[in-house]
Amino acid sequence: MGNGIEIILKMLERHFGKRGSKIIVCLILMAFEFKNIEIHEKLGISQGTLRRYRAALDARKTNSLFENNGYRGKSELEKHNTKILEAFDKAPPKNLRDAQERIKNLTGVTRSLHRIGVYLKKRT
Repeated sequence: MGNGIEIILKMLERHFGKRGSKIIVCLILMAFEFKNIEIHEKLGISQGTLRRYRAALDARKTNSLFENNGYRGKSELEKHNTKILEAFDKAPPKNLRDAQERIKNLTGVTRSLHRIGVYLKKRT
């Protein structure tokens, strides 16, 4: 079942995005009575999210799963992407704490070391 699901997810991603495609495949597996633990193992969706999906499916309110839920798109750091990346190209940060401090000085945006690491990892 592993390779087939990956192909289907890639096809659905074109139309529904990564999150939407996982929701669709998850709902299909639930409709075919797969257990939450099996879906978790195949798709990596958390147990809490699976319970929420199953409740929406049982209540026939799956449209709510595809709503944006307040996500605004770009993060504050992404809005300053050019400025940050140009500064880091000229003089790369020595560590995450250095990157955190320099980003705060450049943009005024304060983020945890973890969030800074996630942001930088996406750009490499």
